[in-house]
Amino acid sequence: MLMLVVMLFFTVTGITLNHQDWFSDDQASELYETDLPEPLLRQLAVNGAQSGEEQSDAWIIAAPLIQWLRQEHGIRGQAINLDWDPEERFLVIDTKRPGGYSLAEFDLATGRLTLERKNAGTIAILNDLHKGRHSGAIWQAFIDFSALVMLLFTLTGFWLLLPQKKRRARLFGVCGLGTGLSLLLYWSAL
Repeated sequence: MLMLVVMLFFTVTGITLNHQDWFSDDQASELYETDLPEPLLRQLAVNGAQSGEEQSDAWIIAAPLIQWLRQEHGIRGQAINLDWDPEERFLVIDTKRPGGYSLAEFDLATGRLTLERKNAGTIAILNDLHKGRHSGAIWQAFIDFSALVMLLFTLTGFWLLLPQKKRRARLFGVCGLGTGLSLLLYWSAL
C-alpha cells in the first residue's frame, strides 16, 4: 500500500512539474523588521569576541541567531547558507525549505533584523519534494529507496513473464516498442 501511495505521489507531482504554468505563483513574500532582543545581543557579543573574520567563524555567530529564528519566527529549513561581512558586522542567513525560503539580514552593529519569508504554496512544496530539493538527507534517502523498490517491482514483473512462452514474443514486442518510442521522444526533445 505504501508503494502505491508513493507511486501516485511521484506520478501526480510529475504532471504538476511538467505544467507549472497551471498553478499561479502569486504568493507574496512577507517582510518583517524588528530589533533583536537585548539578551541575544549580549550572547552575540560574547560569540563575536570568540570568532575571527573567517567565513567558518560566521557559524559561531549564526548559531544562536538560527535557534532564535526557529523559536521566535518559526523558520524551518534544511539548507542554510551564510554570508558574513565582519567589517560591516552584517550577517545574512538564507534558509531554504521545500516550497519556500526565509532570508534574514542581521545588522549586528545596530541590532536590527530584516526578515523576508515566502511560502509558494502546496503544489510548490510537493514539486520540491518530488525533486528532493531542500528536503534533507532523510527524504532524499526515501526517494532513493522508493526508486529501488519501483525498479525491483519492474524487473521482477519482467522476470515473471519471461518463462511464459505464449506471452514472450508479445512481451519483447511491447518492450521494444516502448523503448523505441521513449528514445524517439527523447531525441525529438533535444
